[in-house]
Amino acid sequence: MTDEELEDKMWGVKYMPQFKGKKAYVLGGAFFGSCVELMAEAGFERAGSVEEADVVVFIGGVDINPALYSQQPIQQTQTPSKVRDMFEQEVFNKCVEQKKVMFGICRGAQLLHALNGGELWQHVEGHAGPDHLIYDIEEDVFIDATSLHHQMLALNADIDVIAVTKDQVSSVFHSADMIVDLGREGANSDVEIEIEAGSYLMTRCFFVQGHPEIGSAEYRTWTMTKLKEFMEEVAEIDEGVEASREEEEAAQVVTEMDLWRTLGRALNP
Repeated sequence: MTDEELEDKMWGVKYMPQFKGKKAYVLGGAFFGSCVELMAEAGFERAGSVEEADVVVFIGGVDINPALYSQQPIQQTQTPSKVRDMFEQEVFNKCVEQKKVMFGICRGAQLLHALNGGELWQHVEGHAGPDHLIYDIEEDVFIDATSLHHQMLALNADIDVIAVTKDQVSSVFHSADMIVDLGREGANSDVEIEIEAGSYLMTRCFFVQGHPEIGSAEYRTWTMTKLKEFMEEVAEIDEGVEASREEEEAAQVVTEMDLWRTLGRALNP
């Protein structure tokens, strides 16, 4: 791809989408103030609880406990905050029960992925550092994204992948039971997918690996645009479910009325 072709495919929207009338509940963590500002810039009002929120935001911080995805920690994995992990797992369960949309940033993305049955690469070499381009596979555009994480989502059959790195950024991937070294002589592949954004529709989870709250204007607007599209998709599904329920109830009423008419004719020939 030439520089001109790449320039034509860059996400150029700097206008922040607005979520008028919606409320966001931002959990504590890294860059908390910046995350609150990001949601406010998009028009969210501040919620004081899960119950009050339209979207619950899980943000950055220390590595999550590998036990959440059935692995033992490796040397490079940070000591987790078990208290925070337990609290946010409880919030996740409450959100699922109350059908709340969840938005994960960096650590938050990894937590939501793990709580949906996913696993992590506990350490990837060469990823944390300068910004890099990611590719939105839905929109066929590129975005300049931040890159502060040393862990990464591992691909599984259930995740809906929204964006990946444009080029191979990481070279070595570590988990508890394997090491994938793309540069090793005789390696099976020289490519390993690096997921930068994804979702789990069934549990209403959308997430990004980077930090849009401290990123470029384009990364901020792209992230919030994808969140808005995800929330609209969830709302459409909810409307369809509600319409089907009402149709079933109406059909049940008609069936019961037909039954009573039949019974009445039988009793009064």
